Amino acid sequence: MALTREQVAALDARAREVGEQIGRRLRFVVAPNPEFIGLVAGEEQVVVGGLNQLADVAAHEVDFTLDDLAAGRHHIIDDEDGDPYLV
Repeated sequence: MALTREQVAALDARAREVGEQIGRRLRFVVAPNPEFIGLVAGEEQVVVGGLNQLADVAAHEVDFTLDDLAAGRHHIIDDEDGDPYLV
């Protein structure tokens, strides 16, 4: 089941808000195959969370990841090539 436009907009707004809080450019994205969703970071939009197949819990997992990032339980750091990843 695909997410509604409103759900996508709300998750993207939350990702942007958390990204500002942690000093990263975060976005919530729906892949070209709308059954996959995830979080991307940076100008290159590198996938840092997902891409998970959309299921009832996939959107909640993104929300939980954003909660953890906002609370400092998870971090996004750059690898040796400068690509961001979630730890």
